[in-house]
Amino acid sequence: MKKLSVSLTLAAALSASAGAAEVNPFGFIGGYYSQGFSNMPTQTSATNNKEVGEAYASVAAHLGIDVGLTSNISFGLGFWGGLPLYETYYSSLTPVGDRFYPQNWDVSDAYLKFDNKSTSIIGGRFDVGRFYHGEDGKDYTGMDWLWGNIQGAAFNMKSKNIGFWALWMNSKLGVNGNYNRMAYDMASFGTFSAFKHNHVGEVFMGGIDFDYDVFKFSPYVMYDTNYQHSNAAGTRSVLSAGAKAVLDIKGGSVESITTLRALWQQYEIAGRDISPLLLWVDEELVFNEIFKVGAGYIKTNDYGVLLYGNDKSRFYGYRSSGTSDIYSSGGIYGAGNPLYYGGNSGTYYVFAGIKPDSRLELDLLFAGGDYSEFSAVGQFRLLGQEDKANLKVGAGFVSTRGYNWDANNSIDFDKRRNNLIAFLRLSL
Repeated sequence: MKKLSVSLTLAAALSASAGAAEVNPFGFIGGYYSQGFSNMPTQTSATNNKEVGEAYASVAAHLGIDVGLTSNISFGLGFWGGLPLYETYYSSLTPVGDRFYPQNWDVSDAYLKFDNKSTSIIGGRFDVGRFYHGEDGKDYTGMDWLWGNIQGAAFNMKSKNIGFWALWMNSKLGVNGNYNRMAYDMASFGTFSAFKHNHVGEVFMGGIDFDYDVFKFSPYVMYDTNYQHSNAAGTRSVLSAGAKAVLDIKGGSVESITTLRALWQQYEIAGRDISPLLLWVDEELVFNEIFKVGAGYIKTNDYGVLLYGNDKSRFYGYRSSGTSDIYSSGGIYGAGNPLYYGGNSGTYYVFAGIKPDSRLELDLLFAGGDYSEFSAVGQFRLLGQEDKANLKVGAGFVSTRGYNWDANNSIDFDKRRNNLIAFLRLSL
């Protein structure tokens, strides 16, 4: 809290001296609805003795301003929150919505940034994905394993063909603002302090980006000083290393994007050294810069990797409840890791859809293997432009199957779990 107070004091002082500085609002206001049915958690209704599926409706908002003091220096201040308006009960004591929104708001942005196009430095609370991928999300970077708002600092330096990046994370906001899944940042909310309560460590990441247009290559390293709470037995520090390679070939109206990822880790559980290895290949074909089709495969060795619930996967079948309870969501993971990152697992997938630069955006996916999913999610831009203020409405169907069984709640994960979502979003 001391670090946050310093950040807010600095932001207020800078705001008072900004004068005729350029002020740009950012964020969104939206509504989200989730309805579980068919093998989802249920609660017997007290009024008619019928089973009520897991469901909740909520409002969510992320509102902030970026103030440009000079052409290179700016600061920002923003708030994020979510509130369930309707919810069924997951258990006799806890409503579903309260599990997805265990806290209701936090200061999401309080940062100072320097950016001269070739070198960028930022510190405080900020959107790390936006910092590395750009406002339109199209800048290339090897930083694929972290997304959303973090508390810490980041550095990014780019030249024509080579770049260097590094970051330090002290804590993370409990939202899933993942790279390419519609409405995920509205599905749940947790504060920085809630994340820090379960993750006391400091996270350091760094890498090099080689960018030669058609071919890109990014080796990187990550180190987590303490993955779990200091009082918990088991995992402590986690060392990770890996690389990403991208082959991007354009010919006429067709573009082929082949992405290879590899991730190796080293950590300890109960005195035993664990060395997970993850390999991931993804192939995407884009036609006329609008329509996409492709396939991919994710494979792990005998051990599961430890990450932070963020990646660039195309799956819709999981989302965090903001807590460590793995049974309170429409997905199939807890504590940050989906099943396809589990030990000795292999998952293949095929997908199709319409890119977000179109007025209509659509994601269709089928996955099989150790994790199975069918999802169809789309959204339509009612007003505005894609890269400016706009209003979108969307909905989707998500069906998943894992390989775990919850004996406490009699949820058989070998059966399919089906979920319907709908959302409305006004973006600034």
